[in-house]
Amino acid sequence: MRKLKININNISKKFGDKIVLNRLDLKVFESESLAIIGESGSGKSVLTKCIDGLLSFDTGTISFDQIKNIKNLSFLQMNKYMSKFGILFQNAALFDSLTIKENLMFANKNDNFSEILNEVSLPKSILKEFPSNLSIGVQKRIGLARAILQDPEILILDEPTTGLDPIIGKQINILIKTLVKKKKITTITVTHDMESVYEFSDYTAFIKKGKISWYGRSKDINKNGNLSLKNFIKGIY
Repeated sequence: MRKLKININNISKKFGDKIVLNRLDLKVFESESLAIIGESGSGKSVLTKCIDGLLSFDTGTISFDQIKNIKNLSFLQMNKYMSKFGILFQNAALFDSLTIKENLMFANKNDNFSEILNEVSLPKSILKEFPSNLSIGVQKRIGLARAILQDPEILILDEPTTGLDPIIGKQINILIKTLVKKKKITTITVTHDMESVYEFSDYTAFIKKGKISWYGRSKDINKNGNLSLKNFIKGIY
């Protein structure tokens, strides 16, 4: 039986007069991989930032396990809540002035990162390098390693294959699939890349005009009758 991990109920978010999330409902289940797709500006990244506490939302509730609404958490409680998330940012968000080892130490003070580097298929020698000396693909692997270093309950991936050529993108997708299955970690992925959706997501949510327009198993995504989703898959936004 699927176990509910996060329940998003009727949440709305505005920036000025622009409504980004419009009474949106969505459920995230434990140990499943959920892809959130939609055209640029549809609210994908705003939604994940509301979920992980980086952004407040205007109305509605987000519950997490026994927390009835994260909006009611105190400052200290929110910090503890946010520590449950590991995030791979779109551009990896590494500090250029720090070595890879120093970047990883922001997530964990461990001196030996051999195991985590092995999990993302990188040699230990890379710890001495600076991000600017590395390819975008390698930086993404480092960002992923940092995101999972503290064994988070939820892993959020923001456009994990953006900026990568198809071959490297495929390698990143397979790596994510392997890690997600191995660790049985609940994963939320924001992406435009349908190859990522097909490769490692169990379920997909399609956002249109601030609402979930379609939700279902990723393997059934091409069987749906949602015209907007069909156009999105074809690249017609």
